[in-house]
Amino acid sequence: MKDMKKIIVLFVVGFIYAVDYETEIQPIFNSRCVNCHINGNSGELNLSSWSSLMAGDSNNGPVVTIGDSSNSLLWIKVNSGVMPQSGSKLTDTQIHLIGQWIYEGALAEPPAN
Repeated sequence: MKDMKKIIVLFVVGFIYAVDYETEIQPIFNSRCVNCHINGNSGELNLSSWSSLMAGDSNNGPVVTIGDSSNSLLWIKVNSGVMPQSGSKLTDTQIHLIGQWIYEGALAEPPAN
């Protein structure tokens, strides 16, 4: 019974909070990534919008594995510190937020409550 309560709590908590792409993720890309990743200039990846991001790049295809940040090339690159190349790496909070957004389904908009 105790394990069932944990599962129910995790299920509920997982759906109460949804990372908002437009107000939480795109601003990270705008401030740290689009200087290089716009219009496919770097790595053929455009991070100027959700639809461009989800289109992936011509070298690797999709860079987001929906629901699985640990297998998403985008998260792997920012988590390892490989990206962004210019300046310092993203903060742990930013990296976690991107991972959480991917885990939650990489939605363009949070689900309606």
